[in-house]
Amino acid sequence: MKQSLFLSISAIIGLSACSNKLDVRPDNLASPSMINSTNLGTVVNGAKLGLTNNAFYGYYPLTEVMGDDVQTLGYAGYEACNIPVAENSLQFAYRYPYQCVANANAAINYWLSHSGETALRPIAGEAYLLRAYAYSLLNEQFGEVALMKGGEDPLTFPARESDDKVKAFIEADLRQAVDLLPDFTAPVTKASKQAAQLLLARHCLNSGKFKDAVDNAEAVINSGKFSLGDKVDSSMFLYNTSSKEMVYAIGETSSNNVKNYGLPAVFGAGGTAPWGGETLAGSGNTWINESLVDSYEATDVRQKWYFKRKGLTFDLVVNYLNKFPMEATPSYPVCRIAEAYLIAAEGKARQGTVDVAHFNTLREKRKASLRTNGDFANAQAFLDMIENERRREFTGERLRWSDMRRFGKALPWLSSLQQPAGHALFPLPERLLMLNPTIKQNKDY
Repeated sequence: MKQSLFLSISAIIGLSACSNKLDVRPDNLASPSMINSTNLGTVVNGAKLGLTNNAFYGYYPLTEVMGDDVQTLGYAGYEACNIPVAENSLQFAYRYPYQCVANANAAINYWLSHSGETALRPIAGEAYLLRAYAYSLLNEQFGEVALMKGGEDPLTFPARESDDKVKAFIEADLRQAVDLLPDFTAPVTKASKQAAQLLLARHCLNSGKFKDAVDNAEAVINSGKFSLGDKVDSSMFLYNTSSKEMVYAIGETSSNNVKNYGLPAVFGAGGTAPWGGETLAGSGNTWINESLVDSYEATDVRQKWYFKRKGLTFDLVVNYLNKFPMEATPSYPVCRIAEAYLIAAEGKARQGTVDVAHFNTLREKRKASLRTNGDFANAQAFLDMIENERRREFTGERLRWSDMRRFGKALPWLSSLQQPAGHALFPLPERLLMLNPTIKQNKDY
């Protein structure tokens, strides 16, 4: 098993009389007195372990089933976009990112007082990237959250910060990561400058900073470190894959050589595979919307990511997602080079320019038909095409719900489910309300 500098401590429960405050203290903290230049990398590794808890697959269905591409018999509250505040999954969705933040803070604060040690730059860079990613998860899921930088009074409940302030904090961390991290070298589970740039491009796109999004996406494309493959199969999603398509992934420890964990457990059809005697992971209770699968052109190689079969516990024949490989060391895609091409195309379109060059680069590799600038009456028509291309490319990769919000599809979707606009976010976990009764719950819960 991997090691971290997580130290068990007794839980200290304190109540605050202030309103709109959050308990963000994880059960495990890195002791600053134990950190030195030799073990700083272990502290950062602890940040990853704090985030995943060897169950990172749990994050993926939460927002995926809220959207229009993934359907499930489980996660009823998420499927209906009406999540009960007592839903157990809210606890880890809120708590685990803060465990990552705790270790990342310890590493960053050590670096700030030892910044003359150039060998520590990539370690600090990954700490900034991980802290930014953890806060992006929290912000996407819960909106306003407390910003912890390390050294806060453990008996207080730090205030939730505005959405703008949280987004600015994430952006600043990603820019620091870009500055500190080296260019990409294998494995893909190691942070790189390009990983930080692509996450920054995504963040800027979602924040309305379209020129910055384009600039960072094109920097990743032009780095020469990545390329789109001539074929599409599950190998790009393998733990520490050699595929040039993956920019950054988060891996977990081996589960005693058991291969039915990770994303196959989320999306897997279960039972026996129709192409042979292989036993598939999963329950078979989560599948992909028929209209999305039907949207692929006949020549599109991404169609091999799906297969049809009757469910194990119901009589419908549905489309199962089979893009993620079964392996003993699960890996989770954080960002791929395909996203850089589509961010660059979208960022230009949102500035009023139709430029199909990057869009066509991806489509050509996926064996789909190409477009010309003249095929689109205006930038909005091109944006509609880009949205659908993102659906086809990133099915099951935790991007659809944020895409729906950015493309203006989330509110109509919520309305169709007879849910209010505030349900674009998760509710705060019930535990927080119990710890501090004066806290303000998210809107419409």
